[in-house]
Amino acid sequence: KSELNQLSYLQVKGTGLANRCSEVIGEDTITPKGGSRSVDLCIEPKAWAVEEEIGKAGKTEKKFVNSKVMTRQTYTLEGIEGSI
Repeated sequence: KSELNQLSYLQVKGTGLANRCSEVIGEDTITPKGGSRSVDLCIEPKAWAVEEEIGKAGKTEKKFVNSKVMTRQTYTLEGIEGSI
């Protein structure tokens, strides 16, 4: 995040960086203590699925089908705070 904050508007414009969360890579877990708070949490989906009804009249089932983002609008949730 600090690297992104050092860039100018023109360096970020049109790159998609403004709509990205910092990425955490690893396979560990975090066990917060009671009374902990989440501060400046950012959530960014990496995969999209759409629920679709498949089948003929009378016999349909709902299934999630892989999809993709069809807009250039922001799709991240940033600055989330709250008690854990």
